[in-house]
Amino acid sequence: MHGRSGSTTTAGSSGTDGVCGAGGVGAGSTGGAGDGWAQAIASNATATQRESRCAPPARISLRFALLTLAMPDPRTWLPAAGLALIALFPVLLVLPARSDPDASAQLMPLFGRAERVLVAEGETLLQIAFDHRVGFEALQRLNPEVDPWIPDPGTMVQLPTHFVLPSVEPTGLIINVPEMRLFDFSVEPFRVYAVAVGDPDDPSPIGRFRVGTKRIDPAWRVPESIQRERPSLPAVVPPGPDNPLGSRWMTIGATSYGIHGTSTRWSIGRMATHGCVRLYDDEVQRLFEEVPTGTPVELVYEPYKWGVHRGALYFEAHRDLYGRVPDPLSQALRVPRALGLLPQIDIEAVWSAIESADGAPRVVGRLPAPERATSRPRS
Repeated sequence: MHGRSGSTTTAGSSGTDGVCGAGGVGAGSTGGAGDGWAQAIASNATATQRESRCAPPARISLRFALLTLAMPDPRTWLPAAGLALIALFPVLLVLPARSDPDASAQLMPLFGRAERVLVAEGETLLQIAFDHRVGFEALQRLNPEVDPWIPDPGTMVQLPTHFVLPSVEPTGLIINVPEMRLFDFSVEPFRVYAVAVGDPDDPSPIGRFRVGTKRIDPAWRVPESIQRERPSLPAVVPPGPDNPLGSRWMTIGATSYGIHGTSTRWSIGRMATHGCVRLYDDEVQRLFEEVPTGTPVELVYEPYKWGVHRGALYFEAHRDLYGRVPDPLSQALRVPRALGLLPQIDIEAVWSAIESADGAPRVVGRLPAPERATSRPRS
């Protein structure tokens, strides 16, 4: 992230000090998290399915199938056989495909590095977020034990500056709504900005667009819906310190939404807009100068990201801001399942990351060792 301290995150700063305090496979998981994981994967199942999910599934399901099929009365074993098939169903879901030898090439790299700062006398997390140009909520969730308003001076605070890239083509502007970050791939090295996004009632749009009309010192023509919420607002707010659009505006495609600055810096890194994407004002000025009209813009909804670094598998989880993921664990495991990597994954560590949703990349497994080629003796 770009900040006063010169901590701009660029593509050349791959982290080498591991997880941001995670400490290895399964780091951060607790007994409570494990219980929550077991409940999550069994929430919509019968009692039999719960047993098969919480214990080694193949052994229990096959034993149950054999016992039920051995029952002599057809009126008993026929429905029981159906239950046995149901019990086997979750096994089929989690059985991995053969591991993809090129899995590492399909996982995203990690960038940035874990950074920490000391709280100064009188500082708040709001001030620290602004000084380092990171999002407030990302900073708060990464430091849940720290009082955001009256932190103790000398407290070590972890910055959200270590991350996995979204799994999309790195072209133009990519905005991952759940993590509230904008990735500018139109420049080299690319830049990363903290943003504010729409709230659940007025979510930011998801899709592919291009940068449309650009304006310096835009006037804000207040939409009728907002005027109904805040009747004291005028129909048009002129440029100036009270204008929530800040000093720059870039239209998202042909929509009424835009990428713009702000007059309220504390809102960055929150769900604080009516669908627009809001940046710190000095950062939107830089973006405005570097990004021409017509640049591709893609807004994605990716709360779970998978990466790889030196053979370690990393998982990064963010909040499901708009409640669009009905089965978080299943959604989170789609990537390793597709790549045949489930045997290498610590499922409890994945669930722990989902529950905390602190945005920190965590080590949850390792890539399988490559198979060694064997040579045949010559005749």
